[in-house]
Amino acid sequence: MSATDGDGDSPMQKFELYIKASAIDKETKGADPICQQFFMITCLLGENQDDIDFKVFTVQADCPPKNFAAGWSKKYPVVMVNSGRNKSGQDISGMMYDTFEELETFFESINRECPELKRKNIPNQTAMGVVENVYKYFNHFISGQAEKGLVTELKKLNEYLEGQETKFLVDNVLSFADCHLLPRLQHIRVAGKAYREFDIPKEFSYVWRYLKNAYEQDAFKSTMPSDQDIVFFYEKKAKNPLKMGKRGGKPTLEKFTYTMDIPEDCLNGLDNGSSQPEEVPEETSPAADADADADAVADAGADADGDAPNGVSEEGSGDANGGSEASGE
Repeated sequence: MSATDGDGDSPMQKFELYIKASAIDKETKGADPICQQFFMITCLLGENQDDIDFKVFTVQADCPPKNFAAGWSKKYPVVMVNSGRNKSGQDISGMMYDTFEELETFFESINRECPELKRKNIPNQTAMGVVENVYKYFNHFISGQAEKGLVTELKKLNEYLEGQETKFLVDNVLSFADCHLLPRLQHIRVAGKAYREFDIPKEFSYVWRYLKNAYEQDAFKSTMPSDQDIVFFYEKKAKNPLKMGKRGGKPTLEKFTYTMDIPEDCLNGLDNGSSQPEEVPEETSPAADADADADAVADAGADADGDAPNGVSEEGSGDANGGSEASGE
């Protein structure tokens, strides 16, 4: 593989993303929402830029790879750059980034084609102002507080989405704000049900439409942790005992599942949120539309096929199926 792209001007940005492994099987994707957030951003950049070449590895939190430098902060996610240059032309080969600010700066520095993935993009700033407290109130709720604060934040989100003429928060493609919100919204859905019997209210139909559209995006569903990992993630945080589980309420004993269904009737009267009209035959019935929508939702969470060097399991890449090196070739 050449160190430059097809026109010979821009260097290939080769890097490795390390995310937390499952706390259950120690190999597949873990449930940390920040890890999934940057995993999604990585996949989206890989899909849209031909100069991005990356690998993603899952790592046990207390067992860093041998190639990690001394003094590593023991936080995930971590990016290690094999080769590349930032926007200023500075060679960043061999650099390691492991704080939120450093990761954000790194991804902004290699982002040439996706303005929607930049946090400082004005539409993203607006959307983040709407969604930034959703997860905070969920953590209050899972810790035993009343659901009022969480429901208020979800209502605010629903009202914002109602005012958008797009599938997602700022566009018809996933943005930085979506990569922030969607992993946390999935945690709210899965862990909220498991520990507090909480369901996102069906009357928040625009939130449900938003989730439906998201479940059809490879960058979201292929980076999604299992329901069991999400539930286990809150075992020490949740005040209430576990209310779900087919085998005595123990997610560690269950086969991995991935919740992506949409409740019946909550999308009645809504289109998919795109401002671009779809070509739909006049005779198409709502029932037929519902069947087509159900068929569009794919299964997620394929496991990695093999072991990577240094005992690190390779979990995903720019390829939606994971386990292979992404590049612009």
